[in-house]
This record gives sequence, structure tokens and C-alpha cells, in this order.
Amino acid sequence: MKNNDDIKNTPSDKDALEQIFLTREEFFIEEQKIRLREHFHRYASIRRFCYGKVLDFASGCGYGSFILASNPEITEITAVDKNKKAYDWAIKEYSHEKILYKNIEAENISGHFDTMVSLETIEHLNDPKILNIIAERCSVKQIILSFPNKKSTHFNSWHFHDLVVQDVLNIFTKYVVYHHFQRGDVSFLLLIRLPENAPFHIYRNITDLQL
Repeated sequence: MKNNDDIKNTPSDKDALEQIFLTREEFFIEEQKIRLREHFHRYASIRRFCYGKVLDFASGCGYGSFILASNPEITEITAVDKNKKAYDWAIKEYSHEKILYKNIEAENISGHFDTMVSLETIEHLNDPKILNIIAERCSVKQIILSFPNKKSTHFNSWHFHDLVVQDVLNIFTKYVVYHHFQRGDVSFLLLIRLPENAPFHIYRNITDLQL
């Protein structure tokens, strides 16, 4: 038989309508589910813009590349990550005929690509300009990247930069934004290489692009 203290500490039906009673363990489980859904949505939201040979930079455990592979306009994906455990997991769980996983450093990326995808990565890089170096080296035609549109370095020790759109444009000087959208607290930029011999002043000011 419950004593009075047990009865007081048991949520009533009325409480359940107004409050959500989660244990700490349940809270962390639900939070992880939300984060995972957001990761899925980020790749799914840019999948339709990809085509041809794709470089998925910092591909992690492989599920993002696997999502991209369902786009029939993508012929092949080179999925690169320097983390060996993530690479091994991707090989084990997300192998696909279109995907070639590589466990290499950014400096060793080579080849030619139509699309480079880099989601939630640029803010993690000590020198974000490495992405532009890769794009130039690999003659990338379009770049699709995302980053937090808020200050995050003060609470996330893995983030080294708080970026705005103009910061990214200052890195990719030979590219121009053709589409920009936001999803929650994340900004997505889609950039294409500037036409050869085009006067740079046409594209220099982000306000000209009506973003």
C-alpha cells in the first residue's frame, strides 16, 4: 500500500496533460533521436541539388552519403573522413555500389567532382580555407555546405568559428551563391563556380543576390 508521500510524488492524470514527465535516461534518448532526425533531414534537404560525381567531405559514419546515393542524377560518391572508426562503420553499415569510402586527410583528396557536399563541417576546421583549396584542386563545379547560423563556439568546444554568409563568400572567392535557405538554426549555401572571364564586381556584393 502506498503511503502519502508516494501518492504526492506520483503524477496525476491532470499533471500528465500539462507536464511531460521524463526520466533523465528517457530525456537523453529522445534528444539523441531529435539530433539524428536533424542529421537525416539536412542531407535529405540538399540531395536533389547534387549531380554527377560527388565529394562528401567529412562523411562521418556514412548514412549521409547513403541518403545522397538514392538520387539517380548522382553517378558516384567519394565519401571522405579522417576518423578511422567512422570509416569502418560506414563500410560495415552503409556500403553502396555508388559510394567509395576513403579514410584520408583533407590534404590527400584528389580527383574531379561536379558537387562537393560539406554539412556541419566548416565550423570544425582550424582553417576553413582548406575547403576552397580542395574545391580548386578538384575543379568542383558546385559546393553545398551548411553551418550554424548562431554563435556556438562558447558552448561547443568542437566549433572553432562562428560564421555568417559573407564569411563563407570571402573564402570561396571564385564561387557565387545561387540558393540560400535555413533550416532551424542552420544555414545552407549552394554555390556555383563563377563563369570564366565574368567581371567579379557583378557578384561581389551579397545584397545583389537578393538572399
